[in-house]
Amino acid sequence: MNMQRGVVALLAAVFLATGCTTLQNVPLAQSQQGSAKPGVEVGESVVVTKKDGAKEKFKVSAVNDDALVGQNHRVPYGDIASLQVERGDGSHTKAILIGAAIVGAIALAAAAGGGGGGGSGY
Repeated sequence: MNMQRGVVALLAAVFLATGCTTLQNVPLAQSQQGSAKPGVEVGESVVVTKKDGAKEKFKVSAVNDDALVGQNHRVPYGDIASLQVERGDGSHTKAILIGAAIVGAIALAAAAGGGGGGGSGY
């Protein structure tokens, strides 16, 4: 039972330490018709700084030919001065793999130890 608590505490610590996101600048490509689609995916959260200085933060629901779209937001690429996207730093996947390796090692150690502690005392 004590080992189970340790595993649960370890997994909780691993998952709490993950999920860090950072704002990453996304370059704005220029095409012959003006600004081209930026490297943003539907579902990502963005911070758009417009050429007039206004900032808008929203979750992308569509990447159209002429504008970035979110709920109650539509920003033409030509109006964008800078674009930042919230993206994970990759630590989440690493933490899951490390946590799985630790749990596997604990399970192997428990299996090799035979479980012990079952003496009857009679």
